[in-house]
Amino acid sequence: MKKKKGKTPKYFENHKFEHFLGIESTEIVYNNRYNDDYFRYEPTSYSGLICAFDALDNVLTKYDRMVDFGCGKGRVLFYVNQRFQCEVCGIEVDEELYETALDNRAYYNTQFRDTSDHIEILLGKAEEYEVHPEDTVFYFFNPFEINIFEQVIAHIMDSVKEHPRRVFVMMYYPKKEYLDHMKHKDFKLYTIAKLPTYEMDWDEKVVIFEYGAPPAKC
Repeated sequence: MKKKKGKTPKYFENHKFEHFLGIESTEIVYNNRYNDDYFRYEPTSYSGLICAFDALDNVLTKYDRMVDFGCGKGRVLFYVNQRFQCEVCGIEVDEELYETALDNRAYYNTQFRDTSDHIEILLGKAEEYEVHPEDTVFYFFNPFEINIFEQVIAHIMDSVKEHPRRVFVMMYYPKKEYLDHMKHKDFKLYTIAKLPTYEMDWDEKVVIFEYGAPPAKC
């Protein structure tokens, strides 16, 4: 039976959240089957996702489009799609993880048919992704080396210059190299969302940058 559409419950344990979304994305994949530039698959905790997207709750709408670089099994995609009913796109270089994400999309579709058509999952390299004019939110959980991150950020900036709009870059548990790179760009710090475990580990946070502005109205 199809579940009723509504806001994602906030404080589910991981396995209950997985059941709610109809997916399986918990298991960590330690070995990387592609190359050394791409890191292991580890999903963002649901508490981390709640914290991160609470920070944009008054900003994101169903008209936005979120891109997750290194989407793995798709957890972020399904969470964001269900919460905001917006379009989402995942980029994954590992073919097995990509296939798992497709399976999860099929399972998710049985639960949330109204919005599941807005989920795109692509197999390929992040640095080769062509940023769409509709892309407004970009999510990273340390998926690859800094040289690839730099290329992706450059593509985002080029897209905003060609198609003016306000975009957000979200980084969960951000690598120092990522943060250092952003400090030398024209991005502005939007907010830092601290997870409940922040006092025990100061890296347990989501750093959100913004860039560009909506096109001027005539």
